[in-house]
Amino acid sequence: MNFADPLVYVRAVHFAATIGAAGAVFFQVLIAEPAFAATRDALPPAIERLRHRFAWLVWTGVAVAILSGAIWLGLLASDIYDTPAAEVWRNGGVWTVASETRFGQVLLGRLALAITMALIILTARSAASRPRWDVIAVILAAGFLIAPAWTGHAGAAPGRGGEFLVAADALHLLAAGAWVGGLVPLALLLAAARRAKEPEWTTVTVVAVHRFSWLGIACVGSLLATAFVNAWYEVGTFDALVATDYGRLVLLKLALFAAMVAFASINRFRLTPRLAAADAARALQRNTVAEAVLGFAAVAAVGFLGAMAPASHLHHHEAYGGAVPADAAFVHIHSDVMAEVTLMPGHTGTARASIQLFDEHFEPLIAQDVTLTLTPPHTASKPITYIAVPGGDDTWQVGRVALTQPGNWTVTVGVALGRNRRLDVGPAPIVIEPAP
Repeated sequence: MNFADPLVYVRAVHFAATIGAAGAVFFQVLIAEPAFAATRDALPPAIERLRHRFAWLVWTGVAVAILSGAIWLGLLASDIYDTPAAEVWRNGGVWTVASETRFGQVLLGRLALAITMALIILTARSAASRPRWDVIAVILAAGFLIAPAWTGHAGAAPGRGGEFLVAADALHLLAAGAWVGGLVPLALLLAAARRAKEPEWTTVTVVAVHRFSWLGIACVGSLLATAFVNAWYEVGTFDALVATDYGRLVLLKLALFAAMVAFASINRFRLTPRLAAADAARALQRNTVAEAVLGFAAVAAVGFLGAMAPASHLHHHEAYGGAVPADAAFVHIHSDVMAEVTLMPGHTGTARASIQLFDEHFEPLIAQDVTLTLTPPHTASKPITYIAVPGGDDTWQVGRVALTQPGNWTVTVGVALGRNRRLDVGPAPIVIEPAP
């Protein structure tokens, strides 16, 4: 993992902002409003101040998500075209990535959902209109939260197995957003109750904490189940869990999750029954803040994991041909089928291409013919298509590939599976280094 790459930090910030904004919406609608209703409008001024704070959390999260999403899109376009970020904004490369890639289309759709959600939270003030608009806000928040599942590692998996993985990833994101994203507004509610010192706030606190506790139990169960599914797909083996950077980062995330569960257990079984006591309320607020810090640290780990190749894919590649040679360029591409493309050597000049094809079960795929299309980095460059020939070892080969310039090229593999079925696997970036 390249810790010097700004993209991994932008991803982490973006996911933290997403979970913070969506979680605040969930908390306000599912936890806070029912708790406020239990006071029979005995505390309207204080409640309105707290609603303003929740709205501020939503708007801050949405603003950071929009800014980080724009930076993420610019960095991705810069990598694809091997062009400075300022230039890809000027020449339209960013819009091309936004409008013609799944990542860009999902990102634009998510940001539209986020802005609509934030406007609803800001403007739905009257008691009569609030329930209807709150339901819409929750639906928008859920869409904003789970849509990245279609652009991550699970979204790249083919077939019905890929659909199952996307569903598991979406549930994982939803549970994380409801639990982790709700911790900050819960801490704000507890702080407001402690400052007010009014009897009605005891009712608000008891209802809110009990509702959030049951929500947390459901979220923890969902996170455990979906974490197992994700680990099975993305890590694969115990050796990969302990011997790869990806696996070790997964272990760190699991350790943070275990610490969160420990705090949540203390809150649920020790402090919640004693909420009437001042020391218990203070400890609950403190533990909630600690739980939130751990939760957002786990979210940061997710941001880093998304920028790395899953350990299971690396293990699979080694099983079918060994580690990538040091001077080769390599890319693993998911689509309806999978392709692994190796360019040897992976620098400017003339190279030899090797292509391996797999089905959704990682079994070698039998194809009738295969083409390799490479597009140089600059936006005005035209793609070059080569016809591959069988290599005799479940690979397809291209003897002479002209790599005229360094940078992030785009590779697409065309696969004919029958007379009427042809697939394009890709496009995907592959890095070509300058000649030594």
